[in-house]
Amino acid sequence: MKNSRGLLYPALHKFYSALSSLEKFEKGSNFFDNISHLDNFFSEYRNITFVLQKSLAKTEFSSVYEQLRDKFFIYDVGKWFIDKRNNITKEQPFDLEKRIVINIYSGKSIYTLPEFIFTIENDVEFSSIVESLREIFLNSGQIEVFFSVEFMFYERGHTKDLYDNFILGITQMKQLLSGMKKVLNEDCILSEELERRIEKMNFYRVPKDFLFVDDYVFNCKNEKFEKASRIALTTGDRKHRASIENLNQFKSDGDILSKFELMHLVIFQMQNKLMPTCMIVYSDNTFELNSFEFSIKTTVYRKFNEIAKRIEKDDIVNILFVTEMYAYSVSDIKNLDSKERIKHAKNEILSFFMIDNQLSIKSRSYDTKKINDFKYIASIMNADSIEQKLPAFMNPVKLEFARLLGIENEHNNAT
Repeated sequence: MKNSRGLLYPALHKFYSALSSLEKFEKGSNFFDNISHLDNFFSEYRNITFVLQKSLAKTEFSSVYEQLRDKFFIYDVGKWFIDKRNNITKEQPFDLEKRIVINIYSGKSIYTLPEFIFTIENDVEFSSIVESLREIFLNSGQIEVFFSVEFMFYERGHTKDLYDNFILGITQMKQLLSGMKKVLNEDCILSEELERRIEKMNFYRVPKDFLFVDDYVFNCKNEKFEKASRIALTTGDRKHRASIENLNQFKSDGDILSKFELMHLVIFQMQNKLMPTCMIVYSDNTFELNSFEFSIKTTVYRKFNEIAKRIEKDDIVNILFVTEMYAYSVSDIKNLDSKERIKHAKNEILSFFMIDNQLSIKSRSYDTKKINDFKYIASIMNADSIEQKLPAFMNPVKLEFARLLGIENEHNNAT
């Protein structure tokens, strides 16, 4: 029979309590609630190692704990957690600062409004900030204005985003507890239940933008704001990469675009639908896939802007994208918004795009009604010529690759 309480149970329960407090921290909540949630998080997080040391005291595992602690807690963030816990328990509540950044997207550029900075003394309802944009957008001369709102949280007077510290601290603690679990090798009902509950928590599992970024469109014709609904496919592993050789199972020869195409053509044939997917290729011949759905174009504009910002730091060398698109006659959709255009679509196409760090651009499109016809697919893939165009939303990555090549005045060929 399994033991009701193992040596790891107290620490797991404190970890669960810490994460439960962090789950309640939300971008739209008021400062009083969010500060309270942070105070509870820091207190419970710091208590994890306290109770773990007490559980292991006078056992043969005490030295193992010290080895694992020294192995996983190797960054200054561990000391920062200790300092914050001491500060909020002995001096004052956490001194939280919120910053809001609004980015407006067009086919050629991104415009960032001056940053909004709030503390507990001057916070305002977020809806009032969005509403204040109405007149600006109405005077823009656009049919639609696509914009995103990003929330960032800091300790007042500091420049390090709290989210990064939280994720690193949670990751370190998970590694420590996982290491201790292997060593202890206990059968504990309570510990197993806590682990199941921890794995279902969202804060450290879901992508950051789902927690702290909202996408909007303002329709200037009917003067209405619409907030995007979004779906993302995630592995739960923040650093999940695969070898580029894995694509050989779809096509053993040919370039990376052809392999990427066949992979997703097969998916489309099986389910007659696929999520828009970006493949990011790194200089070490690994790649990651980012699949997501969106109800308004703002999301895809923002996604590629975020990828562009990562290119230099993460040593990204190639970016590929597949999505379903509508084909129109330009004369039919003049002065129509995104939703009005759909009824004028001539047909639906599955489009593939690629751009690398040498500004090599390739694209191919397939009529979705013919995708089950292998002769049709072969005729497109084996055509002598290939299109060299990118959709407007991929322009940020093109401009960043151009900048890194020293081509500052690269013409915008986005369509």
